[in-house]
Amino acid sequence: MKPLAFAFLALALAVPLHADNWLDNGDFATGITHWHGDGRTPADLTSDDPFARPDPLLTKGLIVPLKHVAWAKVAQDFKGKIASGVLTITYMVAPDLTFSDKAEDYQGIPDKLGWLWQSFDTPPAAWLVFIDDFGTSKGTYYIIKPKLGSSDPQTFRATITGLTPLEDKTITLAFPPGSGNLVILHISLSDR
Repeated sequence: MKPLAFAFLALALAVPLHADNWLDNGDFATGITHWHGDGRTPADLTSDDPFARPDPLLTKGLIVPLKHVAWAKVAQDFKGKIASGVLTITYMVAPDLTFSDKAEDYQGIPDKLGWLWQSFDTPPAAWLVFIDDFGTSKGTYYIIKPKLGSSDPQTFRATITGLTPLEDKTITLAFPPGSGNLVILHISLSDR
């Protein structure tokens, strides 16, 4: 009986534990289902020219074309399971992506997004992730400063605390004015 118990224990230790992603379609396998806002799919950006070569950067994920004079955003409503978790975002930036260099584009951010949050400013050339309880005017935000000029995948990871368990929430990715595309390859919010 002991060898059987040891076999089960070895199997349990060998099988990795998978964290439950609280976000739906975080790998964008079904396009932008469950996401709303300014995000696009690779199919949205396909050329009508059958001889045009597709940009390899724009063949997967959630594509966010930056706007020239306004902030772009994509969001999803979800239900958090516990009070803390780990947010992981893997993304790429187009080599020609540029963010606005105007200081005023980074001042009073909630107002620029049409929100009633308390006003705050951010550093230039950074995008943001907001997590809030659904329908409230408060939450947590994270600043992501990407390495520009590189189309290599980049990863942002943060420990999230202070969530209200089992309540409806919204996660919003917000991008300052600029030009070019940023591609979200994968996003997860889980308990580990």
